[in-house]
Amino acid sequence: MSKTRKNVWSNQTAWNKPDKVIPPGTLVRFVHAPGRYKNEKPRSPGSTLLGEVAVVLGKEEVDYHGWGGIFHLCGQDGEIFRHHGDFLEIVE
Repeated sequence: MSKTRKNVWSNQTAWNKPDKVIPPGTLVRFVHAPGRYKNEKPRSPGSTLLGEVAVVLGKEEVDYHGWGGIFHLCGQDGEIFRHHGDFLEIVE
């Protein structure tokens, strides 16, 4: 009788989400993203980014992680960087 390991990904929820639609020029806020699998806590965008705002400059065509797309952003300090859409919400 052979022992097999349980597939840890069998508890996965539908975390592979389509890209968010956030047009260039939109103000966004960094928020926690939902967990990727059952019982995973919400994921932080990074302790220094949580609650901060940025302006969307554009979006990359491919996001291999399925985390809501990869967006080019300009932070409050003028820094240009990229981040996944799962961690962004539009500021109304």
